[in-house]
Amino acid sequence: MRLIFIIWLMTSFAGIAQQDAIYSQYMFNPFAINPAYAGSRDAVNVVIVNRSQWIGLDGAPSTQTISGHVPMNRNNLAWGLNISRDKLGPTSNLLAAATGAYQLKLYRGTLTFGLRGGIYNSVVDHGKLNFREADDVLDHEERMSAIIPTFDFGLYYYTERFYAGLSSNHLTKHRFNYSSLANNQAYYLRRHTFLAAGYVFEINRDIQLKPSILLKHGGGLAFNADVNVNALFKELFWLGIGLRNLSSLNFLIDFNVTDYLRVGYSYDMTLSKLKNYSHGSHEFILGFDFNLKKSSNILSPRYL
Repeated sequence: MRLIFIIWLMTSFAGIAQQDAIYSQYMFNPFAINPAYAGSRDAVNVVIVNRSQWIGLDGAPSTQTISGHVPMNRNNLAWGLNISRDKLGPTSNLLAAATGAYQLKLYRGTLTFGLRGGIYNSVVDHGKLNFREADDVLDHEERMSAIIPTFDFGLYYYTERFYAGLSSNHLTKHRFNYSSLANNQAYYLRRHTFLAAGYVFEINRDIQLKPSILLKHGGGLAFNADVNVNALFKELFWLGIGLRNLSSLNFLIDFNVTDYLRVGYSYDMTLSKLKNYSHGSHEFILGFDFNLKKSSNILSPRYL
């Protein structure tokens, strides 16, 4: 766990033990990063994600999330819920947050405003670390926990074939009260800003091409850029490829099993020096659309 501990230390003194999780299938799970996506589908949407990063490293990051949101009501309001669990080495983070969104119909598209608020619980377990020196200043041999509030805000604009979203998470940058740590003021929830956009091109009746981009800034030098191209064949399955920061090449496959069920998988092939220690990353996604309207209409696969 030594390599993971070094990574943890580098991110800890920059703000928090781990930044928000990275998602390779962000284009199929935009609600995880932008609360304004709530209500944009004509169904109750539920998405479950399991991500295992840097396979082969002891204590490598792992993330599990479940999120859901409902369609807009007659007052153009929608609601949603996010629950996520994130682990990295000696740290474990749990987020539970509720979302409210308001929709405006514009001439060419739809603009949605979203606000999310909840609690963030961070746990640091020094008992999971092995220190060479018995008197190491970081060797507390105890489990510390802190709970703080967190708030996110987002904008989401979309048409039939185009979308763009801007969101800022952890707006208040609350600090964690780890009383046992000497440099307690250095530990806080860092603000994250996301900018995402995509467009669907119709190649022919059977093939749709969807390029997308996600820019993520976590403050300071913490920056990620994902560029992806996905193709939808016969409205049944997606094949995609993406590049993140020249550090990983990501491959994606996603099936519309039915009009209400989607199953996806992505593999991140590490390109950096970390490939000498890791076998890449795996991400699985399940998406459900529940049509609660008293209608026999079948939900068609969504491009965006």
